[in-house]
Amino acid sequence: MIYKVMNKVAILPLRRFVRFLYHDLRVFKTWSERRLLSKHSIIEYHVGEKTNAAGDVYAVYLIWQPKQLPWYVKNALSAFNELGINVIAVVNHTLNDERLAELKKHCAHLLIRDNAGFDIGGYRDATLFIKDTLRPSRVCYLNDSIYCFREGLTELFKKLANSTADIAAPFENHEYTYHIQSFCFSVSNRIFRSEEFQTFWQNYLPVNSRLWAIDNGEKGLSSAIVPIAESVDVVYTPDHLRPYLLGLSLDELQRLNRYLPRLVRRKDGEFEKLSKPELVDELCKLVAIRSQIHTGAFLYQRFMGCPLMKRDLYYRLQFGLNEIEQNLNDARADDHFNDILADMQRKGTGRDLSYWNMVKFAEGLL
Repeated sequence: MIYKVMNKVAILPLRRFVRFLYHDLRVFKTWSERRLLSKHSIIEYHVGEKTNAAGDVYAVYLIWQPKQLPWYVKNALSAFNELGINVIAVVNHTLNDERLAELKKHCAHLLIRDNAGFDIGGYRDATLFIKDTLRPSRVCYLNDSIYCFREGLTELFKKLANSTADIAAPFENHEYTYHIQSFCFSVSNRIFRSEEFQTFWQNYLPVNSRLWAIDNGEKGLSSAIVPIAESVDVVYTPDHLRPYLLGLSLDELQRLNRYLPRLVRRKDGEFEKLSKPELVDELCKLVAIRSQIHTGAFLYQRFMGCPLMKRDLYYRLQFGLNEIEQNLNDARADDHFNDILADMQRKGTGRDLSYWNMVKFAEGLL
């Protein structure tokens, strides 16, 4: 009772104030700057040194790495280069001469911008750049919110680049509303040139708000293009995972509970009450109900060789560090596990933030 009163009197007003300050005001500020002052985001443009003149598949790669290019970004660039895909690097911060020279070796084009609208804002600038200057047969979009493991990465990018579907992606999301997850996907020329796709990007307001980027960016884009897509190809789905699970013994299936994030993980002993078909159904259902790169993080890696893993699994309280380490060792072999764990430990979790930032975290603003 006391908590309910405190929540109504103090916590809810504070959360509303934080949302107003860090979301609503930013929407108005961005609208004013864009519509009244015609402010632009691109600071510099550079021609890269890695161009496949015969290739008409392009990859927009959004990068936010102010200190150095980490191994997972280099893995992604190498995989694109190996496939002859022309990379358009979109960097949301300035680069010194040394880092600029390093990145140009892997790119056909390089856009440096002011981080307006975060990743989705960068996608917008790159899309408008491609529309005005290039003639792609297909465009891939990728950001660096994911670890890209070398094993299986070239094969995944090849599927996205060569897909005949209007939309291809490693993952989809059925939580709240259906949408394609924006950290990695590709579209056909038909979709890219469509009025719906181009109008979405032309009108998109690049607000520096995570909520805006998800609701108006990621979900908004899917609302614009999924209805006009003749086909959507998703690589990792519960239906594709099911045959691998059916090949396991009941005892092996029961031990998979720790692969699930804490928010959907079942209590000890619950899986033991289910038959094998029921348990497979339950696992597939639990993977499907939320963001599948989170819910299926280690299942898709272990059984389907998925080379992608979200960098925020620890920060967003999905798994503990020891769970991530154990699950990674089960799922794959790679030389960068210590780098991943150190990276996650440095960032910490949402519970490690200051009280003010914890409120922002609770509102989905961080």
